[in-house]
Amino acid sequence: MKKRHATKALIALTLYCLLFSLPSSVSAHAYIVASSPGENEVLEEAPAQVSITFNEPIEQAFHSIQVTDSSGQQATAGESRMDDAHSARLIADLKPELPDGIYTVNYKVLSSDGHTVTGTFPFIIGDAAAAAHNPADANQPGSSQGQDWPKLSLLLLRWLQYSGLAIYIGVLLFHLLLLPQRRSIAESAARRLQNHPYALAKSPVWQRSKQLLILSLLLAAAGIGLSLPQQAASDAGVPWSQAWNPAWIKDTLSLTSFGKAWTAEMILLLMLAGLTAALIIFTKKQSRLAADLTAAAALLTTLGILLAKSFIGHAAAASGRSMAIAMNFLHQASSFLWLGGLLSLALLLPAAAEATRSSSGSRSQLYWEAIRRFSILAAGCVAILLCSGVYAGMLHIPTWYALLHSNYGLILLAKSGLTLVMLALGLSAFMRGRRRTRPLGRGVWIEFVTGLIVLVLAAILSNMPTALSSPGPIQLKAVTADGYHISVQVSPNTVGENRIEVTALDREQKPLNGIEQITLTLTSLDMDMGTIELAIPGRSDSIPLNGNAIVTRGGSWRLQVHILLSSLDSVDSSFTFQVGNK
Repeated sequence: MKKRHATKALIALTLYCLLFSLPSSVSAHAYIVASSPGENEVLEEAPAQVSITFNEPIEQAFHSIQVTDSSGQQATAGESRMDDAHSARLIADLKPELPDGIYTVNYKVLSSDGHTVTGTFPFIIGDAAAAAHNPADANQPGSSQGQDWPKLSLLLLRWLQYSGLAIYIGVLLFHLLLLPQRRSIAESAARRLQNHPYALAKSPVWQRSKQLLILSLLLAAAGIGLSLPQQAASDAGVPWSQAWNPAWIKDTLSLTSFGKAWTAEMILLLMLAGLTAALIIFTKKQSRLAADLTAAAALLTTLGILLAKSFIGHAAAASGRSMAIAMNFLHQASSFLWLGGLLSLALLLPAAAEATRSSSGSRSQLYWEAIRRFSILAAGCVAILLCSGVYAGMLHIPTWYALLHSNYGLILLAKSGLTLVMLALGLSAFMRGRRRTRPLGRGVWIEFVTGLIVLVLAAILSNMPTALSSPGPIQLKAVTADGYHISVQVSPNTVGENRIEVTALDREQKPLNGIEQITLTLTSLDMDMGTIELAIPGRSDSIPLNGNAIVTRGGSWRLQVHILLSSLDSVDSSFTFQVGNK
């Protein structure tokens, strides 16, 4: 009966997560929604300044606006600055009385998820016809979200931090939850273990636990501590040798979201070091209650570090920020609990079982009871991972094409595949636990090593652009109020020239006859850029009808379809879609 209730509760939890964690809207890295002057705008007189407004607040450090003329000379006067009244607007003053010509604006900002966003766009002062012959016309507008692949140094530091926290969580989890207390094993073994492991401070299992706690703290401290100069170097665009510049370190700490999260992580890390020392002391004094409370506080502190890290990265840039951060934290916490539990089974459980070697039955009972407890924990972690993983996929991957063709999507598939391998190994261990057959052996180590690889892939995913920047070809469908079926395919659906194909069917879903012309109107929803129109003449022998249009910027666009029939009737439909930046 209890098992049936537990199964129903698990199913209800999974359904709840799937139903109520769907994102209402998403956001990639920061992009321009308005600028003054606008892209390709022709001005009669030189402006006093350039302002760029983004779709979200940007970081207050490591931003710049550089404006150059056709010869490459600087036209800006001083450094860029944030608008005091608008945290998403960047301003740069221009030199007075600029001559006529084409000018190129180069900008660089830090998105709210900590990633660098750069781009360029031109504007013209004076006679546009004369300026068109200017060599600066070769400057093509565009934008970039930085490199797809994070640097090796960043991955190494992130892996050190993740590994350290996973090991630390595993040790605490083992002693607080997985290791049966004396009421759970035979009385003879209980008398031997007493209040194991705290009564046996010199026992092999506790000595190994203490070594792992110290090692994991050192790994986490190295990963967290060195991530500050690494981030400063990345934001400033300089090599590691220049990363220790006090001014850059100060700006990173005080003016960026990373700096605030890093400060919180360091405070929690220092608390963790103090709690670890207290745990060792209480264990040596055989104060079981104090040791248990200290271990529980240390576990919560470790989870606090994961929570602080959830406030930076892709989740922090989502429009549903609170939900995204919460789901990201749950995903990380469940991953670390699962991986840490595996480590404790591999390194600590054999030593704990050996402590009861005087009674083979007790040893077997302790071993399989720990496996049973971990199986229950792992099932809960898997349920949370499924919910949060589905949410993250919907948040950062807009289409199936993006999943299968973008770097982000391919790495996510690899991470998911390895997670399934871990799940299969865990299911095998669960079945052994129920049957109490041969010990887990190498399977635990294989599952643990697979988990470490998953951590590396997680570090890559959290530090590269999401698949929102490359949604790929899309097909849009709609049924009008009059019953006409309109289908539009946009390929490759990125900045530049795109092929747009329109299929129109009548109420019986047969090819619509008598099409004189199809007019397509594209309007950016992110920035006032006017309209892009494409007229496709009707042809009775061609389905679908198609034409080419040049899209000048990624982001959200509205496509309006107007079909003029030979009867002078018209069919109208409207679509909204996301254009990739690359």
